[in-house]
Parts: sequence; C-alpha cells; structure tokens
Amino acid sequence: MIGSVVKVIVDRPLGTYHPEHKDIYYSVNYGYIPDIVALDGEEQDAYSLV
Repeated sequence: MIGSVVKVIVDRPLGTYHPEHKDIYYSVNYGYIPDIVALDGEEQDAYSLV
C-alpha cells in the first residue's frame, strides 16, 4: 500500500471530538480505508492530510 493512492472515508473530520470520548480532539481528518481489514478485524484506520 505504501506509495499507492487509496480512498479514505473520513468519519471524524478535522476540528471535531470523538462521539463517545469527548476529551479526544481530532487535529487531522481521521477515518478508514474501506475493504482493507486491519489486525483488529476492523477496517484500516487512516489519516487524511489533504
């Protein structure tokens, strides 16, 4: 995946707080890469700096 272009679904945009843990602030766009499963069994987490 390094050097590849991937689609990131941003579900926690820059400047927002975590929906359940109000002390977690997102200073970058945070989301996941659909159809790529991480070791925890969930879709791969990703930051979008664009």
